[in-house]
Amino acid sequence: MTEAFAINTVGRVAASDYAKTCGTVLVFLGVLPQFLCAADEKEARVTEVVRTVHLLESQAAPRPATVNSTVREGSAVRTGNESRAELTFKDLSITRLGADTVFSFNPATRSYDLGSGAVLISAPKGAGTVRISTAIATCAVSGFTAIVERRANAHNKFILLNGDGVFTLKKFPHDPCRLHFGQAVISPPDPTRPPHVCGVDLSKVLHGGLVNGFKHKLPESGQIAANIEKQKQASEEQKE
Repeated sequence: MTEAFAINTVGRVAASDYAKTCGTVLVFLGVLPQFLCAADEKEARVTEVVRTVHLLESQAAPRPATVNSTVREGSAVRTGNESRAELTFKDLSITRLGADTVFSFNPATRSYDLGSGAVLISAPKGAGTVRISTAIATCAVSGFTAIVERRANAHNKFILLNGDGVFTLKKFPHDPCRLHFGQAVISPPDPTRPPHVCGVDLSKVLHGGLVNGFKHKLPESGQIAANIEKQKQASEEQKE
């Protein structure tokens, strides 16, 4: 089961808004984990390891990752089958990696890179703007928690649990897409048009492994809980 299991067709955008609200979401989809940091924030610390996780460093053989291992600029993290990992940056931003994921970050350009797999990224507003890029898309977000899934031979997915962002497909540079919490996008690996924006039941997303499969709560768990309440209230008002 993928992390995007909670996506449904409720909350579809009107056709007139289709290109504007979707085109960029895929941006987040091919993500490559590299992060925003100042000169003293060019590394992350491994804060949790589940099963097989390796650090991939330049001109060195892969080595097992352990809690408190340092991940420096230019290095990558790779998780194995049924494995997970969590990285914490000095600005308290976190990145959680799902199974079969390859991730790296570049503080100099404040960007992430997701080669494959699935990640959850959570960055406080004070961290500044996080830029995520892939072979097909780019995005800029701040003060957010999002799940991104990138598969070479399957649909890519982006779920926004909290915050707002602007996403743009490289094929559609003039159609930026603005998303907010409770919205998601599913797109094929080689999109021929802007993707479709769907509504997401955030209460179901909380059951996913990238959210509750770790020891610690998400930094934005309080905001996400508030967003769930907003969704419930909106749903009740629609029924009246």
